Amino acid sequence: MGPEKSFENKVKNFLSEQGIYPLGIEKQKITIAPIGYWEKRFANRNTKSGLPDMHICIYGHSIEVELKQQNGKPSDLQIKMCQQIIDSEGIAFILYPSGFETFKRFIHNIIYDEYIEDLPLIVK
Repeated sequence: MGPEKSFENKVKNFLSEQGIYPLGIEKQKITIAPIGYWEKRFANRNTKSGLPDMHICIYGHSIEVELKQQNGKPSDLQIKMCQQIIDSEGIAFILYPSGFETFKRFIHNIIYDEYIEDLPLIVK
């Protein structure tokens, strides 16, 4: 398994531990009360190019996340799409493994309805 896939699985596991499950999960696999969902996007002819890898929804907050391995570089289109989401008052960022603790704090702030500070476009 590559480093980006390993990081992706770490993010997915963290979300599930919080009650944020993959969209369409079977009820018998839900271990704690759901508070949101996530979906993974796959690049194909039916997906808009440049959209972030994951869409996460927590208590109605919509979050778009582009996952990168530590030495990965987002494309100009990925940066443009994230910036357009931000400019539209949405939440979007590019997340690196070194920014995982910041991401977790951000998610906890949403869950516990605490002050949500703006994250930079790139979370390293």
